Amino acid sequence: MRKLIAAAVVIAAGAAVTVPATASATGTKAPQRTLADILLADSKSDNAEGFDRRFWDYDIVTQAVLLFPDLVEAASDPDAELTVFLPTDLAFRRLVYELTGQWLRNEADVFDAVASLGVDTVKSVLLYHIVPASISYRAALKSDGAELATLLDGADIVVDVRGKKWKTVRLVDLDTNDPNAVVIRPNVGGAASNGYAHGVNRVLRPIDLP
Repeated sequence: MRKLIAAAVVIAAGAAVTVPATASATGTKAPQRTLADILLADSKSDNAEGFDRRFWDYDIVTQAVLLFPDLVEAASDPDAELTVFLPTDLAFRRLVYELTGQWLRNEADVFDAVASLGVDTVKSVLLYHIVPASISYRAALKSDGAELATLLDGADIVVDVRGKKWKTVRLVDLDTNDPNAVVIRPNVGGAASNGYAHGVNRVLRPIDLP
């Protein structure tokens, strides 16, 4: 599995770092930051496998996306309009614990446990975290009750805005028993040329787990 990941990183990262340029007001060309760039922004602190000791960032979801060149291509397309919900590494650690009863110590082990669910399952979960529309956090705060169609066919997310003065955005997934994810870091990396990324504290579940 580690060799597969390494090969995917080499192939997919090449696509991710190719950033189209647009004309600036002075007539020169400047690169546009895409969602792919935002995903890879903190890689300088990662080890050779793409992981670190910081469970509050997004290494596991980044490495999972890199396994699928079509998702990397979409995240790298400056003309796309996407909103991506990024579970923290801790969110994946919590998911593995809930599924297996094991509280794993490092990100690489958590990633391997997630990968063991199977390629199709991993991709379905990732697709369930991507909405084909550009939604800022400000817009989300005004969208209580909205049903967001995801890239996973037939699987929607419902926006649940809580609070009056200090509002939070919860995302109601298809697991009726599991606590819902909360947006804990809005607009990660700022507005990208192709949408927004929002950090969430739990992995969204596209099925109702027992």
